[in-house]
Amino acid sequence: MLDLGHSMKTLTFLLVIMALPLIAADEPLRDLDKIEAALKVAPGDPMLHYRKCQALFARGREQEAVDHAAVALAKFKAAGNKLAWMSLGSFTANACRIEVHYNMGAGERADKKDGIVRPYSFRIWTTSAEPELVRMLDFELAYLNGELLSAAIGQMIGDVHANFGVVDPKSDFATIKKKVLEVIKK
Repeated sequence: MLDLGHSMKTLTFLLVIMALPLIAADEPLRDLDKIEAALKVAPGDPMLHYRKCQALFARGREQEAVDHAAVALAKFKAAGNKLAWMSLGSFTANACRIEVHYNMGAGERADKKDGIVRPYSFRIWTTSAEPELVRMLDFELAYLNGELLSAAIGQMIGDVHANFGVVDPKSDFATIKKKVLEVIKK
């Protein structure tokens, strides 16, 4: 005999599990507790990890957001999802809105890195009623045969590269953010 109570509980559980990726794909969940609970149910879901990064960034826990973005990248790779970047969040400074993107292109996904890898970028927008993209600055890491050699803040303008100063490759996000803000002021 069919136990309808048990069947309804099972069906409800399955619907919740199936809805999690839809919730994650919608407006970013800002409630870190809810995201953490969803991750316990679906730990391999890259979109939930992405939303966790956004929730951390929104709470001012920027370094944790950047660190967790590496976890999210691994989940996207494992899922075969080729999403190119994640928008971690934004902040306002120097009369600009600055979006922070964690890059997930081929260079960032490579197991053995070579050349210039841009782990995260800063997209600088005006704060006018019709915001305009002013410039994009990158935190750049230089690799040779998998060995990290140096780091800098740089910008590509067409085929031309501009370097705005070398930074310690082991710099934390706060240090890189400070350097980017110095470049923007000039």
